[in-house]
Amino acid sequence: MESIEENGKEMAKSYKSMEVQFTQMSQQQRTTDFQLGQHATTVGQLATTVGHMQNKGKFPSTTEPNPKEHCKAIELRSGTKYQGPSLPSEDNVEEKATEIEQEVEGDKMKRKKAR
Repeated sequence: MESIEENGKEMAKSYKSMEVQFTQMSQQQRTTDFQLGQHATTVGQLATTVGHMQNKGKFPSTTEPNPKEHCKAIELRSGTKYQGPSLPSEDNVEEKATEIEQEVEGDKMKRKKAR
């Protein structure tokens, strides 16, 4: 009979020990779940912050069309206006084309003479 009582006591001790271990594991699991939730929140905040930092000082990925369609002049922050290079008149273009043609013809003549 003593052995049955001793076995019963040993089983009760083992059961109590397992119950304590299960309680500790459950508490650790809840702590881990809570910490994981906090880390997920922190990572989300970090991603948002990095996203804002990357866009700072850069143009947006989608551009807006110019509401005036054609830019006629540029004005700097200092107030200086840039009018751009003046476009050549048709007469100037024809004169320049004639000069270039004459140079090409002259080069061809020089090559023929050099042969």
